Amino acid sequence: MALHERFEAGMAKFDIEMVASCFHEDFKMIMHSDGGSALSKSEWKKMFGSVIDKLQRENVRCIYENDDIMVVHFIGSFPNGTKDAVMWVGTKKDGLIIRAETGSTSLT
Repeated sequence: MALHERFEAGMAKFDIEMVASCFHEDFKMIMHSDGGSALSKSEWKKMFGSVIDKLQRENVRCIYENDDIMVVHFIGSFPNGTKDAVMWVGTKKDGLIIRAETGSTSLT
């Protein structure tokens, strides 16, 4: 199973552990919304685990995936009422995502 398929299976089940299993132990999520700080894997799980079942994602598609990178695009409706077009890019190491960054455009 491609990493994207495993990631999406976890998202569909709201299974934070399954999604996090796609991440390398040294994973960092770069948070551009607050100046470029980074969340560790455990910090990401804590933050995202509280909203995984509240985030609505439409038109999810993997734009590209190989041994080095996974690029995903989707329309996200967030718990705060915003709706964005989101580009999610994960760079890989040892077959897992080690770094993730997003870019989004507001649709609201």
